[in-house]
Amino acid sequence: MKKLLVAILALTTASAFAGNSMIRLDGCFDGTCDTLDFDMFSDDVEDSEAATQNLALNYAMAFGGNWGAGLTYKSNTSTTDGDKADPTYSAGETNYDNSNSIIISGYYNIDGAWDDSCFVGLHYGMTTVEDGDATDDSGWKATSITLEYGHRYKLGSLMGVNWNWAPSVSYDMTTATPNADDSDDIKTTNLTLNVANVAVTF
Repeated sequence: MKKLLVAILALTTASAFAGNSMIRLDGCFDGTCDTLDFDMFSDDVEDSEAATQNLALNYAMAFGGNWGAGLTYKSNTSTTDGDKADPTYSAGETNYDNSNSIIISGYYNIDGAWDDSCFVGLHYGMTTVEDGDATDDSGWKATSITLEYGHRYKLGSLMGVNWNWAPSVSYDMTTATPNADDSDDIKTTNLTLNVANVAVTF
């Protein structure tokens, strides 16, 4: 609920491009919601002081009729007694303990609008996973190309913005490189049905 409130507050302050803008709330109704969020946590437990900070923002703008483009930024930081966790990677993983991700997106709205339209999306992502303080490794880097096809169904308007249910199917191709060593590349593919996605347009 907190994340949805953050989303609503952010959306109601942005109206300069009314009718041309979109913010994706991916996974907000299945517990992930990692495209629009801000969270900070810390404790002062002796010998195990922990701190985390997560930030995720995304924005897309329509232009040239059926076309649109977007940018997503995600930052995750987690420390214990000031030391960062050692970097790890699992196939299909999209969030990391200490990482920065930038995703560039292109959209073609088949019906010519963000609302009530079939769409095709192409997303290119770059993730850097930072090294933990206690290792000699140099972290991870991952790049991904994702093809997406879906439909936005307009649900109605609330607080001056339009809410769309946006189910889609996506095919992701990711190459992860541990320790900056290209010889150890891990290549994975992932086919996903996204049923909990919501898009807000304004």
